[in-house]
Amino acid sequence: MQTQVSILHHDYPTRVRDEVEQRLQGLAKYYERIVVSRALLERQNEDHRVEIVCSVGHGAVLVVDSRENAFSQALDEAFHRMQQLLRRHREKHVDLRRRRGRDGKG
Repeated sequence: MQTQVSILHHDYPTRVRDEVEQRLQGLAKYYERIVVSRALLERQNEDHRVEIVCSVGHGAVLVVDSRENAFSQALDEAFHRMQQLLRRHREKHVDLRRRRGRDGKG
């Protein structure tokens, strides 16, 4: 899986970039078919914005966006929401494969 961390209009410490990159790699345990994951970190006035985009193959792209006053809260919220999306996506595909197997189609 490829990962990319982009920081716009603000300087975050290097350790922040490393932490975000590690957490992006950790998303693979929620859905193993992630092709590319990107995180965009941005400060807008008093708010911190974190956007996470995961391309999961077959043209599907999952996106979450979080804005909070504290960077750590925005980061935690964005990763929590992406984990939920990845779980839902995986369950949907596993359930679809099970139904196809039962029906004798596919």
